[in-house]
Amino acid sequence: MTRKRLSAAVSARKAKQAVYAALTVTFALAAAGCSGGSTNAEGEGGASADKRGSITVSLYDRGTVPSSEGTMDNNRWTKWVNENGPVDVKYVSVPRFESLQKFNVLFASRQAPDLIFEYDTAYQGQLYNQKQLMPLDDLIAQHSTEYKVMLEKYPALQKAGMMEDGKTYLVGRAMALTPHHYLLIRKDWLDKLGLDVPKTPEEFLAVAEAFTQKDPDGDGQNNTEGTGLSFVAGIILNNMYGTGFTLFGEDQIPWVLENGQVVHDWDRIRASIAFQQKLYDAGAVDKDFVTDKNGEKQKQMWTSGKLGITGSNGADVGSYEALKQNVPDAEVIAMALPTTEFGSYSPTLSSPVQMTGMVNASAKDPESVMKMIDFMVGEKYTETIQNGIEGVHYEKTEDGRAKAIDPEKNKTELEYNRDMSMLTPLLGKNYGLKNKVDPTPAEQDYIKIYDEAVEAYMDPSRPMVGITQRAYLPLLPQNLTTINTNANKTILDMAMQTIVGGGGEAAVDKFIGDAKNVWDKAGGAQVDEFYAKWYVENKDDAILMEDIYEMGKQMKQEE
Repeated sequence: MTRKRLSAAVSARKAKQAVYAALTVTFALAAAGCSGGSTNAEGEGGASADKRGSITVSLYDRGTVPSSEGTMDNNRWTKWVNENGPVDVKYVSVPRFESLQKFNVLFASRQAPDLIFEYDTAYQGQLYNQKQLMPLDDLIAQHSTEYKVMLEKYPALQKAGMMEDGKTYLVGRAMALTPHHYLLIRKDWLDKLGLDVPKTPEEFLAVAEAFTQKDPDGDGQNNTEGTGLSFVAGIILNNMYGTGFTLFGEDQIPWVLENGQVVHDWDRIRASIAFQQKLYDAGAVDKDFVTDKNGEKQKQMWTSGKLGITGSNGADVGSYEALKQNVPDAEVIAMALPTTEFGSYSPTLSSPVQMTGMVNASAKDPESVMKMIDFMVGEKYTETIQNGIEGVHYEKTEDGRAKAIDPEKNKTELEYNRDMSMLTPLLGKNYGLKNKVDPTPAEQDYIKIYDEAVEAYMDPSRPMVGITQRAYLPLLPQNLTTINTNANKTILDMAMQTIVGGGGEAAVDKFIGDAKNVWDKAGGAQVDEFYAKWYVENKDDAILMEDIYEMGKQMKQEE
């Protein structure tokens, strides 16, 4: 979607909202008239009240439900949904970090839920390719109220929910455009060693070496590390060189725009791998980072006060609190990504819209599924799942924000339900750390870190990497998905071996040559051609990186 189209969509929104508001009132009055006209069980029209539907809904299980609260699929909030919602819901718990495996088993046994929630956009595409998903356009048009209005209010949701056949298969939510990945550094270590925040790769390497070798924590032992390379930290260091190539995950996005054309940029990948090899050779990173795929070991090093630079996935106040408990004098800041020969970039920002839900093609009662979707995006559900029960978990301030009555009680009774809000709009006065009433000292500190990240990362002159965010790229056909996945698996293994194997520039050059051969032999040119052609044919209508920043401004105005 171009900026011009976004502007037109925004200007038309109020008129469209007025139409839907009028329709909503009309339907409500009609429903009231129908329900109050007869005491006969079947009414004047001979039709009994609609039978309450029953559906199944997936729900991530992160293993965080206290035993006193029950289980992820049976607790106070799942019961609340069934007592207050429009349909009966049976929740199907899915392990958060093994969700794809669990969904595959459920689909294979014909037990997949009616309403499926999954963040992984590649898996969403896989289910679409396998024809496991139901097209939703008619269902929304004929049976939705709340979600239909949300599509009118945020046109990008409609665009992002479409697959290649032009039909809508995904439902999602609007979000504020905010920092998602943070590059964090121990400022107290910088100050102790007389160093500045690094602004170039060379300075970054020097700081990482100093953090490793010069005992920045002052305990007299050689037990600190300069920087992380696992998970988010590794993703960010690749972003520093302007590439979406990442060591952790097979869903690579190494395509960039050059002179108005989409190209597979091997030069940026080469520079990034060469830099990470230098960090490894200098001993400034964990030697076992290759096996730390989810970054848990790296997080332990950070929270124990033994790591100088790390990547954070979101505003991770919990890890910051753990660090401050172990090292009360620790001072953390968010730093801008150092500038390389390819320019200045920012790490990932949250998407202004996030597609999270799908309807199983085998769902027996799609209308009830649509009722549940409408319920989940409505105000009652949103306020309850986010804040708890008024008078029990929170009270409202004069400006309408939710103030926790007993934060410790909420940690036990409320915080585990966050994945029940995967359709909840992340906007407004009750969203975000900055809007929290009476933030803790640690939260106050992190608000400062957040503000630093906003200043460093939200400037379009230091853009996110790539043509657009992953959610807005077209879905690869199944044959190209297979090529892309298989080739990248081999290339990633080769990249890891190059980083840990040493050999300097010659080894990196060999890696790039071998990687190109793997890509070419697998048929990777077809993937490159697919994205290049898509851009040429759709650049005026697609949601590109510049449009995302425009959408972010719209979301800001809606708050």
